[in-house]
Amino acid sequence: MTNFIDTPHGNTIAYNQFIGKNLGIVFLSGFKSDMRGNKALYIEDWAINNKHSFLRFDYSGHGESSGRMDEKCFSDWYMDAEFLIRKLTKGKQILIGSSMGGWVMLKLAKNLQKKIFGIIGLAPAPDFPKYLIWDKMDINQKKSLIKNKKISFSNNDGSENIFSYEFIKDSFKNLVLSENLYFEGPVYLYHGMRDTEVPYTLSIDIIKNIVGTQNVNLLLDKEAGHRLSEKRQLKTIINIINVVKTQD
Repeated sequence: MTNFIDTPHGNTIAYNQFIGKNLGIVFLSGFKSDMRGNKALYIEDWAINNKHSFLRFDYSGHGESSGRMDEKCFSDWYMDAEFLIRKLTKGKQILIGSSMGGWVMLKLAKNLQKKIFGIIGLAPAPDFPKYLIWDKMDINQKKSLIKNKKISFSNNDGSENIFSYEFIKDSFKNLVLSENLYFEGPVYLYHGMRDTEVPYTLSIDIIKNIVGTQNVNLLLDKEAGHRLSEKRQLKTIINIINVVKTQD
């Protein structure tokens, strides 16, 4: 059953949580994704069967949580995640960040060191508004974005993403790849080499930036795209969790 919790910063967040006796796991969804995605539900099923605590939730403006997507920025979603982890979880957690959730994951690893056991990034997309949007725009597109307060891009599947100037500006305040990220726990990144949304080279940039631990690993899947939701890929994610949970 879905539960709801009010945050100090004015959002009402929908979440599902299982309390188990083993190490906790928190799933962090991607941009415009919610807690009912294939990966979240597959990992939850495994976690329950193996008695691991598990938390999944909808960011504000996503799924059943309050707010409108076009009125929210990364700062909102990060604060949602940090509040829920502080409020609802006990002990250290394994964070699993999918796409934009990988950005949230890395910032949590930086700011909540004592709460994080290990991190697993699934096609992680930290700082994507800068690297994948702003830096690829020409001067006329940037002027148009500033003047019109928003810009739209078509996706390969025919859908459209609209990004506001406020969203882009807010992302610049939350960059995690602009400096080294100190983290002492195990780090595993899993990225498809056929990912046309977030290039796997971004995962290489992440591992270059992480310091403090020697346990940094990158698994590249030659045939996988961005979603990593096929059965073989879901099993690979579980294999990674099994490795991470046994490491100090």
